[in-house]
Amino acid sequence: MMVNMVKPDPKKAAKLAAAAATLAVKYGPQAKIAWDKGGRQASTAAVRRAQSLRARRRALAHADGLVDGGVLRLAPKGETTYVVLSGTTPVAAYPPVEVPLATLVEHADLSKKLVPGEEGGSRLRMPGRRSPGPDAGPLEGPDDLR
Repeated sequence: MMVNMVKPDPKKAAKLAAAAATLAVKYGPQAKIAWDKGGRQASTAAVRRAQSLRARRRALAHADGLVDGGVLRLAPKGETTYVVLSGTTPVAAYPPVEVPLATLVEHADLSKKLVPGEEGGSRLRMPGRRSPGPDAGPLEGPDDLR
């Protein structure tokens, strides 16, 4: 099979290269600043999210080994902290905090604690995906993704 190759016009290629060089000189510094700032912020946000998920998994694993264990999500000083509870007594915090645990959960609503093994307690949900709900019925085929 023969492929027709179009030969590039050297004059057009030179004009295109000159225009690209002009734009790079003109907008390069601003683009680099924007890229550095946005990239650094996105990287920091991704690291914080990964650390929060790791702390949640550790807290749920710890609570799973306790009698009447549960995990309470709190945000002292703006950082998410997961407090492991045995009944209503705080046992540990992930990540560790300097504040005493009793002080940390003093005004918290203990009815919002997650219990490992209960519906939604230890399952991580994918963002943007919702469960079909109890009224959805059975799947109708391999293409039924709901």
